[in-house]
Amino acid sequence: MIPLARRTVRSIHEARLFETLLVGLAVALVSALVLRVVVNQQAFLDVYFLPTAWASWRLGRRRGAATALSSAVIVLGASLMNDTLFAHPGAASWMRWTDLGLWAGFLFLTANAVAFLAERDRAHIAEVRSVYTGVLEIMAKFIDSIDRSTDDHSRRVAQRAIDTARGLGMPEHEIETLRIAAYLHDIGKVEVSTDVLQKAASLTAEKRTEMERHVDYGTGMLERLGGLLEGVVPLVMYHHERWDGRGYKGLAGEEIPLGARIIAVCDTYDAIVADRPYRHGRSHHEAVEILRSESGTQFDPAVVNGFLALYHEDAASDFGESGQALAA
Repeated sequence: MIPLARRTVRSIHEARLFETLLVGLAVALVSALVLRVVVNQQAFLDVYFLPTAWASWRLGRRRGAATALSSAVIVLGASLMNDTLFAHPGAASWMRWTDLGLWAGFLFLTANAVAFLAERDRAHIAEVRSVYTGVLEIMAKFIDSIDRSTDDHSRRVAQRAIDTARGLGMPEHEIETLRIAAYLHDIGKVEVSTDVLQKAASLTAEKRTEMERHVDYGTGMLERLGGLLEGVVPLVMYHHERWDGRGYKGLAGEEIPLGARIIAVCDTYDAIVADRPYRHGRSHHEAVEILRSESGTQFDPAVVNGFLALYHEDAASDFGESGQALAA
């Protein structure tokens, strides 16, 4: 799991570096505009507030201050080399420097104010996310408690789904939607009778139809929450679809949302290795062989390959003998 964590950290650093380069380019373009293109340079000094505010909001207090400093150095340096820049006709020289000093002061003040607001906003988001994550985990525990044989199933599926998605290069905002869907993928089982859940291996056609309706029950529950979980609904609805089109709803191939395809692999793996009332869980090696044999029929081959790149045979010890203990 360490290489995956390193890739994630590296991608974050690369994104921040890219944004830093964009801010530098913005300062250079504004400088070219103010110093070389426009006639009334004083009126266009305020354009420097744009890259400064962006840097403070996106990259933090230090980079915001650095952007303000570099902007001030460019403007004041150019003013020292050219007495006509930013000068009012007929006004005393000291007034020019007073104006520039006030402008630079407000630029630094803006950088700090925007950074403060951004930090407060992120702290609030982190607090909300913490509560929200706790609620998700409580809901997952409740869902798993409906069927005692699937204790902690939702958390394991969610963690493996996140790891697989990151390995496949899925954007982080889509991974967050996937995480919620993986936690809630079995929420519809609260509407299915316990008798059906505990006899899943020997159900009549009627009872099997009732079991399959758990995706409809779950989708109905989530749809009542409106747009907040809009992206989660199709992943819950279609996580039992098959690559060959013989799933619950008949979707095939890439018609099935990628997140649903990922949940399908992770859900099946956990179902194979977990003990159930009607059978003992199989070994990690057996689960891997089943996934490989169903690649291209039940499962998306790319997702299976992504999953096995993280959870291959050599990692069997990470899961314990039954495969149920997910490595952190």
